[in-house]
Amino acid sequence: MEDNESAAQSNILQAISMNTVTDALPKKKLSKANSIPCLICTERFIKTESGVKNPLLAHLLSAHKVVIGDVDKIAYFPKYVEYWRERFTTTKDLTEYCVVVNTNTKEEDLGPKEKYFLLTNYLPEDLEIRQKLSNEKLVNILDQQHLERQDSKFSKKCLFCKVMFHGNRSKLFQHMAKDHAFNVGNPDNIVHAGDFIDMMKSKLDKFTCLFCEKEFKEWSILKDHMRKKGHKRLDPKNKEYDKYYVINYLEPGKDWKALQTEPEYEKEAEIPVAEENMEKEWEDWIEDDPTLSLCLFCMKTDKDVYKILDHMKGEHKFDLKDVKLKLELDFYHQVKIVNYVRKQVYQCRCPMCLREYDGQDELQYHLADENHFGLPDDRSVWDQPGYFFSTFDDDSLLCFLEDEDDDEEEYDEEENYVEDENQNITKSPKPYSHET
Repeated sequence: MEDNESAAQSNILQAISMNTVTDALPKKKLSKANSIPCLICTERFIKTESGVKNPLLAHLLSAHKVVIGDVDKIAYFPKYVEYWRERFTTTKDLTEYCVVVNTNTKEEDLGPKEKYFLLTNYLPEDLEIRQKLSNEKLVNILDQQHLERQDSKFSKKCLFCKVMFHGNRSKLFQHMAKDHAFNVGNPDNIVHAGDFIDMMKSKLDKFTCLFCEKEFKEWSILKDHMRKKGHKRLDPKNKEYDKYYVINYLEPGKDWKALQTEPEYEKEAEIPVAEENMEKEWEDWIEDDPTLSLCLFCMKTDKDVYKILDHMKGEHKFDLKDVKLKLELDFYHQVKIVNYVRKQVYQCRCPMCLREYDGQDELQYHLADENHFGLPDDRSVWDQPGYFFSTFDDDSLLCFLEDEDDDEEEYDEEENYVEDENQNITKSPKPYSHET
């Protein structure tokens, strides 16, 4: 009897570690080009731009008790890993670079006492590399956006009709907003515009709602659904669209809704649709009256933005064009200046000396008395990424900023006209600029 029990027990499999099973499985070899190394050992893992859900994280935790905090806030995960792997090769003591977290330190804790090593942006060196990667990515995105602005080969058809648009991408987005009540936000905040449009088109070709992602049998049913449900827009919670908006590259890991609550960022306003117009098919846009232009320093307004520019030049001795030439500014630096001055004046703070006041009356008296209608001597005060986004919605001054090459591309009176064979004078088109 005892022999039979012994034999039965010998046939029962003993509990084994899951690592034992997975280690025994055949592993796909990864090349250096499409993989990233472990920070500590020679294991390699699939290369992903974001560290979220990367298998390297689980390996670091189980094999080395290393934890990377706030992975979603790392702009480019491979470079971050490369940096810390190189740093870790210089030491055998991880406490030189990591925060130590001890578990089960109380007497009543039942589990084993373990030590974990945390990489976090609370450490100055870690914060520095994260900020460097974020800035590099932001610069690359802004360069890409700048190239798209100048791309004369852009050619796309409207998502909802047969109208084709060439050269100026913003015209297509404005057309869809005006003629089809489909608003994706300010075109100046969009990057990778071609891919963005192609992605939306691929969904519509499958009769998929761009907001709720529901699929329908045919186009007419989808169109009726989007109209009745108010789904002629994108879902701001859909992370799939984040990469097409510059604002999402400003602070990785920070929700764009949170960014919009801060005054230095532009707030995307939804297009109001009147109840009685809800039954119109894609034609329910009501264009507002022309936006008033506001002086940077005082409450002077005018429907003509050029009159405001002349007002600032005459009343406040502040000439945007002169500032641009003197400081050798490109388009993006001019955007920063406008947004910087807007924010300071809005918060009752002098843009030159940064002195704060209790109200606009006190600020206006100070500006006039000290002649502080200008910028601080320290360029770093206004030359910050935070001022890429406007303080106010539809700031018309931003639409009339000049690109760095505008002066070279201006035509004189003789060059600006072309004489045909019949001696008829026709005006030649103005070169494309950032005025969108």
